[in-house]
Amino acid sequence: MLRIGDFSKIARVSIRMLRHYDQIGLLKPADVDSVSGYRSYSLDQLPRLNRIIFLKGLGFSLNEINELIDSNISVNEMKVMLKKRQKELENEITIAQLNLNTVLDRLKTIENEGAIPKYDVTVKSTDGYTIASIRQIVPNLKDMGIYCYDMYSRLYKELDRLDVGYTRSEITLYHNEEYSETDLDMEAGVVIRSAGSSVRIDGIALKIRDIPSENTVASLIYKGSFEGLENAVIELLKWIAMNNWEIRGELRELHLSGPAHVDGEVRETSIIELQVPVHKLF
Repeated sequence: MLRIGDFSKIARVSIRMLRHYDQIGLLKPADVDSVSGYRSYSLDQLPRLNRIIFLKGLGFSLNEINELIDSNISVNEMKVMLKKRQKELENEITIAQLNLNTVLDRLKTIENEGAIPKYDVTVKSTDGYTIASIRQIVPNLKDMGIYCYDMYSRLYKELDRLDVGYTRSEITLYHNEEYSETDLDMEAGVVIRSAGSSVRIDGIALKIRDIPSENTVASLIYKGSFEGLENAVIELLKWIAMNNWEIRGELRELHLSGPAHVDGEVRETSIIELQVPVHKLF
């Protein structure tokens, strides 16, 4: 029998970790002195400890390791757990590669421009939600403010009339396939709590529809006036193109600081998230 210190040296595992394995029932000592409480281990326990270390190195949790080595699982069950871990590691590699590309891109930008970029673009997933919206063509970019106020005003008025519960979480969507300053295909939406059927107000359809969840969207947070938002949009689209992403959906403008207009006036400073669903080309 080996005392815990000697067993620790042979196995190259800390005494603290051996005690922890004992506490959770993963590796109990071969013997515990009833008087002193000293733990003793057997060399026969080394294979089990090595299996624990091996599986821990693969990234399995201690609970998963306990299941793998104590439940007499079948070969097929072992394969399922290993394939699950394989997928998790592949996802971690993908995320790490994205982060590396982002670092390299940021370094390149700083070297070329001699300054830290104004905006930070991230790639993330999003949840789905339901919106009520009005879609309309805006003739010119300079008319955006007027049309935006008019569309959201009518939208809130109609939602109140129909008694549809909403959250005042505004989202403006742009359906043009590329950046444009004229004939903007714009959709003003509000996240709603309850569903309903589409209706028409003054010849324009009010739609109730779902915005699906997305696995990957390029996201940029902007703070400032709506007049300066155009530059942020251009920077986001430029980042997508430069980093080998392909646009797979409409540009989304989420008003994080609340409705764009308060008491009929546009907010002087807003916090806005720009999102574009994307897919990696290679």
